[in-house]
Amino acid sequence: MVDPKYLSKEEINRLIKNPLNEEEIIICRKNHLLTNAREHIIVGSPEPGSIYFKTQDGREILDCTSQAWVLNLGHNNPDISYAVSLQCEQVTHSWSYMLTPIRIRLCNKLAEILPGQLKGGRISVNNSGGGWALECAMRLAMINNKKGEQFIVFRRGYHGSNLIMMGASQRLPMRFPGRGRELWVRTFYPYCYHCPWHYKGGLGGERDKSCNLECLQMVREKIEMFPTGTPIGCIIEPIQGPGGMIPAPVEFLSGLKEICQNNKILLIYDEAQTGFGRTGKMFATEWYNSKYNVDISPDIMTLTKGAGAGVPIGITVAKSKLRQLTEFEEHSTFSSPPLGMAACLVNIEILQKNKIPENAEKQGNKISSFIKDLSEEIPEIGDVRGPGLFIGVEFVQDPETREPNNDLLEKMVHVGWDNGIFFGEQMQIMSTAGYFIQNTLKIKPPLIINDEETEKICELFEKSLKDSIKSLEK
Repeated sequence: MVDPKYLSKEEINRLIKNPLNEEEIIICRKNHLLTNAREHIIVGSPEPGSIYFKTQDGREILDCTSQAWVLNLGHNNPDISYAVSLQCEQVTHSWSYMLTPIRIRLCNKLAEILPGQLKGGRISVNNSGGGWALECAMRLAMINNKKGEQFIVFRRGYHGSNLIMMGASQRLPMRFPGRGRELWVRTFYPYCYHCPWHYKGGLGGERDKSCNLECLQMVREKIEMFPTGTPIGCIIEPIQGPGGMIPAPVEFLSGLKEICQNNKILLIYDEAQTGFGRTGKMFATEWYNSKYNVDISPDIMTLTKGAGAGVPIGITVAKSKLRQLTEFEEHSTFSSPPLGMAACLVNIEILQKNKIPENAEKQGNKISSFIKDLSEEIPEIGDVRGPGLFIGVEFVQDPETREPNNDLLEKMVHVGWDNGIFFGEQMQIMSTAGYFIQNTLKIKPPLIINDEETEKICELFEKSLKDSIKSLEK
């Protein structure tokens, strides 16, 4: 490791590692632009690669969010830290149009592991995450399909926090609208547990056996009967994350792929949350292909979150037959991030060598099975969805009506924290009538959890849920 040149090690340690004092915290809370910054302060983890994090007040919390579903290998993973420090001794930044050894190696590796028709495809990277990756996908669609500029997007979808992708997403509790609303053609996402055609057997992300895929016909008509021409792209999360942890039935995705092919529409998968092992396979696309023996792979796919195991990176991948972008069509100052690429390359090696996706499938099945068994005792557990460690638990007021139980979710997150476990929550689904739906709990811990830690999650889930129900009954 190189030695500092302009500051001493002691000076740098003081700036980065010295404990916070109360005055610093007060000043920050006064000056911070985010008005509702959470009161809890994360100061580290008990050890490198831990599934726990430490707080300023000395607590250790079991992290079932992987900090926005990012830390698939745990907090402060030592291999990722070493990879970044090693890359820092070589190239830390370059022009977006210049190749570097780490860029070449990562792009080659990604092309090798991609599923279906994406295998051997083209790669673009950035350090701004999934929103920028999707904008890259849109640009790619525009130069490969010049008959229009509109894109199909889906109800309850979420595609990033920049203004354009906010416009593509479900209505959120914001004081301003997303931009580019004229770009989006909105249609229906299949939500089998709340089927508007009143099929009742859609549980765990599987459709009712008597379902006739009316939702797919609805999408087909939206596309083929579109009054001002045909959209050029279709953006979808194959398994919705923020919208409620909702897997699309494989028949819907295969049918959608066929519709897009017949209408010369580029199919784009947003795998921001499902990529890099969380479903039990490297990608959700691969999970569908493996489980159902159907190739539902898209024309373009975007990735972020767990890609860099804590280091920012966004990735756009496309099948090799598509026209390439020019330098001016896809560039930014930081669109060739060596540190993120080093983290991603080492992350992939760890996932493959240590069979981490297989562990996610094994531990996820244990947690899901436990909660499904618990639902026999606790009727407020309405549905348990998601493969691997991409688990959503929907709370309801009544198992027959399936009316959302927002209060239970809110209570569960707070009680869980008090019990030493941090659960995630779906985004608020806002209505124009003034109410919202937010009733699905997320269980998405680091993929490296072992049997003992899985049992701890189950134990704390049950305790927190029973404590929450008891508290609400008072």
